[in-house]
Amino acid sequence: MSLRKLADKARAFDAFPKVEDDNQQRSEKGGFLTIIVALCLFMLTMSEFTDYRKFHADYKFLVDHTIDTKMQINIDTTIAMPCPSLMIHVVDATGQRTQLTGSLKLIPAEFSAGTATKYKQTDDPKYIHEIIRAASGKSYDHSIARDMGACRVFGSLQVNKVASNLHITSDGHGYSKGVHTSHDLLNFTHRIDEFSFGRLYPDLVNPLDNSIELSETNFEIFQYTISVVPTSYIDRKGNYLETNQYAVTDMHKTFREGQAVPGIFFRYDMEPITVQIKEVRTQSFLQFLVRLCGILGGSVVTAGALYRLINFVMTGGREDPKLYTPVHNMMKGV
Repeated sequence: MSLRKLADKARAFDAFPKVEDDNQQRSEKGGFLTIIVALCLFMLTMSEFTDYRKFHADYKFLVDHTIDTKMQINIDTTIAMPCPSLMIHVVDATGQRTQLTGSLKLIPAEFSAGTATKYKQTDDPKYIHEIIRAASGKSYDHSIARDMGACRVFGSLQVNKVASNLHITSDGHGYSKGVHTSHDLLNFTHRIDEFSFGRLYPDLVNPLDNSIELSETNFEIFQYTISVVPTSYIDRKGNYLETNQYAVTDMHKTFREGQAVPGIFFRYDMEPITVQIKEVRTQSFLQFLVRLCGILGGSVVTAGALYRLINFVMTGGREDPKLYTPVHNMMKGV
């Protein structure tokens, strides 16, 4: 008996209204509304699930505590000069100068704004043969390189992780190995397809990629001042990658013979901070469930309220005469 009284008292606290059996009625309008609401709920659910699966980059700025002594430079550029006339050096803040011409691949090419190779002389088998030899690091016919008129310089370098200056100059101008390049050949028009520090990661933006500079005279300087920012990248699986980003400003100067050294100069310095980039979800699974329940529940309640409002307006505020039809039929049977 006490359990029944307890159940009756609990029933009095029921805050969820129940629909009377006499007020239940199926209709075509209600069926169409149910289908529309179900489709909307499905679309909302898929939209929320798509947002839940998305990742965004979380950035943190920290003091650079790494003690690496070496750094990788990746370069892929095409210069409107024959390969035998080019020299590449790097001079760091300690005064150490390293000749890097042999550390990179220099392949004869024809210069264009869009690609390193046009479909002119390169159709000739002898040019193709010499290009393949150059790409393989073997000796090749320098006269063919002069005929093609340009050079693609690409590869990766390991340099000291200190402020340095990467020079691309010509024989007899700046650094000499016994040969003086004719002034008529000096043309440091160049296109940079890639210039980066360290390994690549998704969405990495290198400001110098796909850039081009045109030389108007034989004696010109193209200088890029670069600030390198050490960067650590952590993907969604926890994989860790140490690399670098950079910001750059450029300067272009024309001068008379003997006033300066013509060439392309990349002056870079290391920043004392590091950027940590981590892929994280936009929301947790619990947040996803809470948002989904709130959206679905609110949508159902809103649809029901709109349906009742439209039905009220269409009937002019009168009750639907078919609402109690089942009850009337039952009373007639009695």
